Amino acid sequence: MSLRLVELDEGFSCYVSGEFEARFIYAEIFQDHNYDHEALPERPVIVDVGANIGLFSLFVKRRYPQASVIAFEPAPENVAALRKNLDLHEVDGVSVHPVCLGAQPGEAQLTYYPQMPGNSTLHPGEKELQKSLMSERLGAEQATTLFASAQMTVGVERLSDVLSREHPEVTAVHLLKVDVEGAELDVLRGIDDRHWPHIGTVLLEAADFGDRLEEVTGLLRSKGFDVSAEPVKFMWEELRFHYVTATRKA
Repeated sequence: MSLRLVELDEGFSCYVSGEFEARFIYAEIFQDHNYDHEALPERPVIVDVGANIGLFSLFVKRRYPQASVIAFEPAPENVAALRKNLDLHEVDGVSVHPVCLGAQPGEAQLTYYPQMPGNSTLHPGEKELQKSLMSERLGAEQATTLFASAQMTVGVERLSDVLSREHPEVTAVHLLKVDVEGAELDVLRGIDDRHWPHIGTVLLEAADFGDRLEEVTGLLRSKGFDVSAEPVKFMWEELRFHYVTATRKA
């Protein structure tokens, strides 16, 4: 699917493959401020895991123009959109890594949804409930279109390995944002003990499937964070999505 330039708000356009989802994510980040966080230093280091087409990276660069952003996104079409959007908005200081993050390096099978690229996942079985709800509430034809998928093999790296190899200058990560559609624990398990004390805040979206939310919050507490989890109010309650905020204890 080719990328299209779409105006998501007055004066704000970006390249998208799926306009339906892009408008949703734009509202989530820019209008509803669901990824707001405490004030960061003037020149923060921000890690954006699951960067998609770059809306969160653009948001934080507007707020902190001198920020250094390290962005991770495995789907090639999303990476192309991310780079085009950074160029479109004349944003620098963002390094793009076209890989998944996980607990161990290697390869993985990604299910990519061109119409909803932000839902692309290593765990497609977890999308069945969302598909069913969309079919009931938006119609079976639209749900089928939105969830049309392609399979692709993507590289997997550990966050600590990338930081050590590609960003040795980074001594602190002021904000770690994670939105990876079911792979949250793997991302966190790819962080070495030596890096955890240098991470200030974690913003993470996770579905409460099985014990996952409890495992995510428990891991973050074990690393010295105060942790809260709030349901995502604008999503269908049945999906049980939560925003997790973890701030380092004083």
